[in-house]
Amino acid sequence: MISAIVPTVGALERLDRHLPSVFASLGGSGQEWEVLVVDDGGGLDRAPVPARLLSRPVTGGYGPAVNTGAAAASGELLLILNDDVELEPSTVGVLQAALSADERVFAVAPRIVSPLARCGDEGGKSGALRAGLLEIEESPADTRHPTLYAVGCCFLCRREDFRDLGGFDDVYAPFFWEDVDLGYRAWRSGRACLHVPEARCHHEGSATIGARSMVERQQAFHRSAALFHLRNLQRPALRAGALGAWAAQALFDGRPAIGEGLVEALARFARAGRRRPEGLSDEEILARVPPA
Repeated sequence: MISAIVPTVGALERLDRHLPSVFASLGGSGQEWEVLVVDDGGGLDRAPVPARLLSRPVTGGYGPAVNTGAAAASGELLLILNDDVELEPSTVGVLQAALSADERVFAVAPRIVSPLARCGDEGGKSGALRAGLLEIEESPADTRHPTLYAVGCCFLCRREDFRDLGGFDDVYAPFFWEDVDLGYRAWRSGRACLHVPEARCHHEGSATIGARSMVERQQAFHRSAALFHLRNLQRPALRAGALGAWAAQALFDGRPAIGEGLVEALARFARAGRRRPEGLSDEEILARVPPA
């Protein structure tokens, strides 16, 4: 069975508009399926039929909402979706075939047609350490290839692997970098993430986050980015370089949101700590996801 998990914050109009394409693509996969709409404190009293509604009383953010859905899911496979994503009829079937072809693959992401991507496809990503920081780059292709992470708006994975990795880390809540972190942890453990461009979906882009103020988004982005580096980079020299780069940005950029984001990142890091240095090194991970 495939369990589709769709977090939302009371966006019934978007759900009514996009979920019919999800139902159709799931139905075309030939698998049993269910759709779990996780309302993250938005006060929904219904979800489009035949989706099942799970309600969180207080808004906690994207990662916690997905984790709530994963905990309630019945399927062996999880299809993680944003509420502003439209699937093509063959999308789920193509992703399921790609995932089942290799048990070492953690997640598969489709071609994500989106106005947010300079190349038009936000599904493929690579990364490189430059001036102390991980720079994420678009990595478009016409054939399937490794991607640094499966973009949170649309990917398919095994429920067992998702739970084994601990799901999305709540330390990034309410949003930003939780999908990068999950993909990086998968690579660290020896599991791969693949971009499968023969599967396609369409993403409105930032439908929920776009409702937040620019200052709030800037602070959240820089907080989560700093947390990613502090939590995940393993060699002391890499962590020191990242911290120095963030401190320089906070001092010389001039936007208060950057400094405030760094301060909040340090406070959260003090509680959460660094991940255990087990598995592939940072250099080995990045070497497996070369730029396009």
